[in-house]
Amino acid sequence: MSGFAAAHFFARPIALWFLLVASLPAGASSLRYPVDWASRESETLEYFTTLLRIDTTNPPGNETRAAQAIEAILKREGIPAQLFALEPGRANLVARIKGNGSKRPILILGHTDVVGVQRERWSVDPFAAVRRNGMIYARGANDDKDHVVAGMMVLIELKRMRVKLDRDVIFLAEAGEEGTPRVGIDYMVNQYWPEIEAEFAL
Repeated sequence: MSGFAAAHFFARPIALWFLLVASLPAGASSLRYPVDWASRESETLEYFTTLLRIDTTNPPGNETRAAQAIEAILKREGIPAQLFALEPGRANLVARIKGNGSKRPILILGHTDVVGVQRERWSVDPFAAVRRNGMIYARGANDDKDHVVAGMMVLIELKRMRVKLDRDVIFLAEAGEEGTPRVGIDYMVNQYWPEIEAEFAL
């Protein structure tokens, strides 16, 4: 079966979570903020599947559709997000969980566009997010919508648990990584750097 599969999808949010423990104030125990990963699995897979089923093949991109889907999810969690687009249909999304500002922000980023598909080489619809034998087969499952959803879920968990942070945690879902960075990271750096400026990026 051709394509990309996410066999160990939850390794990413778990790894990101442990990295973000470093953002907790000195003396704070991560045990105060337990995460029930089992209860999050179906929720995260639902969001992951939603994004995989949005065709953001670049060109033309159409990343705004993915950005709007993420924006709607974050809005339900009380997390404001902003869209920044150089061209129609090519939006980048930025969201932020505020810390106390004693340390500079950390940036989690991923891209919502995907490379083109040779459908004759696929035995499943590359935009159907087919689940089979513990795997998800879809264009973008490993590059890079898995990382996008992992980053989004980190923000959601931080918000739900009201984690007290020493630094802001910024999430960027960028457009145009697959060959057109002028509408994505280049645009954000050149025009909206204060929105994503950070000490570290993941």
